[in-house]
Amino acid sequence: MIVLTTTLLFLCSFVSLSLWFLYKESKEMRNLFGKAFLASLALYLGIVVFVPGIGVSWSSLAMNMLFLFVGGFFLNSFSKSKIIFIPMMILLSCGYYFGVKGIDWFPFSEKQTSSPYYSDPNNELLLEVSNGHQLSELQGLINKYHLIAEPAFTPADEESTELDDYFVVDIPSDQIGNFDQIVEAFKNSGLIDHIETNEVLSLDPTEKMATFSSDQRGQYSANDPDIDKVWGFSAMNVDDLYQWLKKENIQPVKKARIAIIDTGVDSEHEDLKDNFVSVGARHNIDEHSHGTHCAGIAAAVSNNEKGIASFSPNRSFVEVTSVKVFGKYGNTTQRKIIEGMLLAADNGADVLSMSLGGPSTGKTQRAYKQAVKYANSKGAIVVVAAGNENIDARKRAPASVDGVITVSAVDENLDKADFSNDVSNLKMGIAAPGVQVYSTIPNNNYEFFNGTSMATPYVAGLLGLMKSLDPELSTRQAFRILKQTGRDTRNTKATGLLINPVGALKDLLKK
Repeated sequence: MIVLTTTLLFLCSFVSLSLWFLYKESKEMRNLFGKAFLASLALYLGIVVFVPGIGVSWSSLAMNMLFLFVGGFFLNSFSKSKIIFIPMMILLSCGYYFGVKGIDWFPFSEKQTSSPYYSDPNNELLLEVSNGHQLSELQGLINKYHLIAEPAFTPADEESTELDDYFVVDIPSDQIGNFDQIVEAFKNSGLIDHIETNEVLSLDPTEKMATFSSDQRGQYSANDPDIDKVWGFSAMNVDDLYQWLKKENIQPVKKARIAIIDTGVDSEHEDLKDNFVSVGARHNIDEHSHGTHCAGIAAAVSNNEKGIASFSPNRSFVEVTSVKVFGKYGNTTQRKIIEGMLLAADNGADVLSMSLGGPSTGKTQRAYKQAVKYANSKGAIVVVAAGNENIDARKRAPASVDGVITVSAVDENLDKADFSNDVSNLKMGIAAPGVQVYSTIPNNNYEFFNGTSMATPYVAGLLGLMKSLDPELSTRQAFRILKQTGRDTRNTKATGLLINPVGALKDLLKK
């Protein structure tokens, strides 16, 4: 918050100075903007100089002052024309603001670095302390660079994971110039096993609303009024699934829990609330819509005469919960995602549905892999979106982490969606519908979205149904069944096989 305050105060100084130049011929306006300039600049400098930990280095302060006065005098040359002056002032102000936010092309960004490790504007590292050693042994290094360190993860079962040995280390912005030295000092200490940046991730911008144009309107025994808008049910023969479950009188062994690790879920949605269980009030609100959309795909209440349906024909097979890891505007960090995975696993999730991810390097795999192992040890299967860049999914994490089932997206013609990443080089890649997917959004509404994020909860929903019938089902066993029973797409090598729900259930229960 204080960083935002200083940014806005600086911009107030710049705008006031600019307007002082624009209205320099008017004594009254000149006095007004002159006082505003001096007051905002004094407050800005006071906070930067006297508030500890604000994190503006002297070099950044010098660059800001250069921008302030050079930009102001530059605008002065246009002061005789408001038509030119005001757009130029707005352009420079926006440039400065987004530069501070870390936009690479803007020269005044405070977040730029050539470090091969650096990628997080919060200046955080994740480090794993070696067994037999304590963080206190690194206190000298921490004090030297004024670092702040705290435990990164709090798994309920510490004996089952090494994640309790991870710490998050915050590097003040005035120490960013020493970033590489800090990383090397930790590595050379002989006290840690691993170090990586706490990477920032965002929801993929291509996952946006779509319009419905499908001709695949099947006939369904379920009574949900909008089920015919879910074209994927026709492609996946979902009514055959409903009919078979009813004919064979298939009953669940347990109610499987599907955790949507996302932006939160609207727990009061008319088509979700009867299937929803909460792990905490903060997770039950979705200001974005992404998480609620995924929840409806995985576990909408079927046969309730409302909205849509899921693979589960009634409320006895699955339930859904929400673990909120994204903020309102779709941003998160690797640490928050892993914390969410642990929370879901510790609260009895049978399936973790993760419609998220970011660029992958060798350094981003280790902590994710530990989190997947922890979830597996608790009996959960982890399902992850392949991503929407139309690239090799090996370049995405956690899509490429060992132990997860990774989901690509196909369209109604069973072609690979043009945005979907390629899963051909992954050990466990599978396909599901991801174009024009109709599902729940907050406030009892419904919408069409595109994305591998939409394909992922289809697989999670099927796995939840499978886990309700065989609670001991492992990830490897589940994927073997999905692969044995899956249907070819137009490009099976790139997408993996399309899931076949009724075939998967029959294979699971065959004697």
